[in-house]
Amino acid sequence: MHDRSLALIAVITLIAASACGMHRTDPGGPADGTVITGEQIDSVHALNALEAVDRLRPVFLVGRGKMSVQPGAQPALPNVYIDNQFYGDASSLRTISAAIIESIKFYSAAEAQFKFGRGNEAGVIGITTKH
Repeated sequence: MHDRSLALIAVITLIAASACGMHRTDPGGPADGTVITGEQIDSVHALNALEAVDRLRPVFLVGRGKMSVQPGAQPALPNVYIDNQFYGDASSLRTISAAIIESIKFYSAAEAQFKFGRGNEAGVIGITTKH
C-alpha cells in the first residue's frame, strides 16, 4: 500500500511539473516569459518602461543577490540597454516612455555577459525601440 501511495504521489508530481512547464506567461502573448511585446505594453496602458515591467514581468526587477562581499552591499539589479547601448541601472526604466518601446527582453547574467560584456552580473533588461 505504501509503494502505491508513493507511486501516485510521483505521478501527480510529474503531471503538475509538466503543466507548469506548459504554462504561458500571458494569455494571447508569447510563450517566452523573457519578452514583453509592444502589444502587451499597450494592453496595460503603461506610461513608462518601469510600469510595463512592473505590471507584466515583475520578476525582471528582482535583485540577483549581493555581488560584493562588502558589508551593507545592496543586491544587484539588472542594467538597462536601449537598442544595444548602455542606458543605466534599473531605476532608469522610469525615464523611458512606453510609447517608444517595441519590446523588452530580459537577458540572464550569462546571456548578458556574452551579448553586452562585463559588468552585467545581474542580467540586462534590453529595450528595443520603434524605428
